[in-house]
Amino acid sequence: NEPVMRPSDRKRLSPAVGHLYPAGTHMLADVSTEEELGKVLDLFPQYTSIWSVHAAEAEMSIDDAFYERDVQALELAFESQMHFGCFYAYVKLKEQEIRNLVWITECILQAQKDEINKFVPVFSSHAPWRSSTKAR
Repeated sequence: NEPVMRPSDRKRLSPAVGHLYPAGTHMLADVSTEEELGKVLDLFPQYTSIWSVHAAEAEMSIDDAFYERDVQALELAFESQMHFGCFYAYVKLKEQEIRNLVWITECILQAQKDEINKFVPVFSSHAPWRSSTKAR
């Protein structure tokens, strides 16, 4: 996250697994602006939709877009039977609920009542991926 960090230091911090490895991690090491990040993520279909959600909604950070996608995938773990993925999903969704509660309490403490609804809903019928007006 530090733009002043040397690319060699950034490359050491990148994992050697995942959809971005090896080409994407080397490209991400050279990223210093949000526009450059978008260009790199557009090359990988797994992350193009997440980046487009962030780019379309100016107030949504890239972190929130990733959290929203994670919650959407974790909720799907409860739709099938006979696997242990639901336990992992339960823990991760609880972590997201804690992040939501911290966000709400920070908004209250800082008197930012307008920002209070900018959290990632968990199992909500009003979630962006469940509403028919927004296609994600």
